Amino acid sequence: MKKIMKILLCVSLLIMIVLILIMLKKSGSEKPAVIDWSEIESDITETTQAVETEEETTTETEQETQAVIYPEPDYDFQEEEVTVEIDGLSRAYKLAWVSDLHMITDFEASWDVKEEFLDDIALRDSVFVTDDGVRSAALWQEVVKFLNYGDFDGIIFGGDMMDYCSESNLKAFREEFNKLNESVPIMYIRADHDYGYWYGGDSFTEPDAHEVHKEIDGDDLDRKYLDFGEFMVVGVNGSTLNMPQGQYDIINGQYNSGKPVIAVTHVPYASKIDKSLEELSMEVRNKVYYWDYDATDGDYVPDDVTKRYLDMIYADDTPVCQVLAGHLHAQWDGMLTEYVPQHIFSPAYQGCIGIINVVPERKEQ
Repeated sequence: MKKIMKILLCVSLLIMIVLILIMLKKSGSEKPAVIDWSEIESDITETTQAVETEEETTTETEQETQAVIYPEPDYDFQEEEVTVEIDGLSRAYKLAWVSDLHMITDFEASWDVKEEFLDDIALRDSVFVTDDGVRSAALWQEVVKFLNYGDFDGIIFGGDMMDYCSESNLKAFREEFNKLNESVPIMYIRADHDYGYWYGGDSFTEPDAHEVHKEIDGDDLDRKYLDFGEFMVVGVNGSTLNMPQGQYDIINGQYNSGKPVIAVTHVPYASKIDKSLEELSMEVRNKVYYWDYDATDGDYVPDDVTKRYLDMIYADDTPVCQVLAGHLHAQWDGMLTEYVPQHIFSPAYQGCIGIINVVPERKEQ
């Protein structure tokens, strides 16, 4: 179409020139014919503007046509679906959850991984493999394909994406992370393995681990949430440790925003309804693997700040409509209280990705 318009412009100009020559020839010795140059100029301007408009429209169409088309993942993931009903939503939302991938890429000594730990690392790598033999590092590439290929309103990385913090693991993680669709909001809450510096000895420390994580997404406590206007997804960073006062203050403000909250944590919370989570935890981990308000020993004994946070979860008037967690390496779905459900996702290293469908609450007929 653009070429046709350009041809028409050229033809119009030629016709005008021919007409001028004819008029001049006919005038002979008589008074020269009067030529309305303003009218000719107007015709040329209109034709030019038509061509420019067509070019702009074509450019916009070409840009739409050139939108990124993401490839379908080669790996057939298990999709673990959870439905969250919230009163008053204007539409449905679809979020993705990925946690407990435990990616490992180190198989030779480096400045941040000591040679004496290589056997332990290789042993751990043999654990984090799908049933059909895909290692966690290779699976990470497929995870990113899955997330880009799906039509998601948000993405949640729920912790332990890396088995430990090292230069190699971070490089491999960041390389694929940077391929994620920039138009989809992402929240990445870290856990102990994401920050873990256990294999570096004195050369790689905890402050080093926190600093290098900032290179991925800033890793800012003030940004551990997704706000969809109608509801919020609020994350707890570093949930394997008691909550610092500063993080409590941030979350307390978010919980008091007046919006329904989906609470996201790596480490789950104890159920006050039944013993099914305790039984599963003892079966899978041989110990209590979640925060228990009344715990006096074990890995997760809450201090005063963490108890104040848990009070917000367990309160009858809590804004929390759903808790999402990982860490257990097993699926559990149940109630924390009469009002608050919790879902613990299967680990990503088993080829599982969570799908959270946030939908308007169904009214009883």
